[in-house]
Amino acid sequence: MRKLLVARLEVLGEVDARGAIRFIVDSETTLRGMDGKPFDVTVENFSRTGFLFTGDVDLPVGTLVSVGLAGAGAREAKVVRRDGQRHGCEFLMPLPKRELVHAFKGQAQVVAELEALLRKAREGR
Repeated sequence: MRKLLVARLEVLGEVDARGAIRFIVDSETTLRGMDGKPFDVTVENFSRTGFLFTGDVDLPVGTLVSVGLAGAGAREAKVVRRDGQRHGCEFLMPLPKRELVHAFKGQAQVVAELEALLRKAREGR
C-alpha cells in the first residue's frame, strides 16, 4: 500500500495569487519608466512573477517599468495594481531560477534551504 504524506512547508515569504513564493526584501533599488527617467523606490517583496514597491511616484495601472535587481540585472514589468504609493508589478517574463537566487542579496540561502527540504522529501518516498 502506498502512503501519501501531506505536509505544510513554511518559508520566509508567502505564496502569491500566481502561485509563486513571495520573498520579503525591503530593499532600495532604481525603477525606470519607459522614458528612462529613474525613480528611487523600495521593493517590499518579490517573486518569480512580480514585485511590490513603494515610492514617491505616480504610475497608473498598465505602465511599463524597468527595475534594477541586484545580481540579476534590469527586468521589465507592468504595474498591475496601485494603492497610493504602493505599486504591484508583474514581470513581463517570470524570473528564471538562476536569476531568482541572485535577484536580492540574502535570497540564495532561502532558496537553497527550500531546495534541500524538497530534495529530502523526494528521497524519502
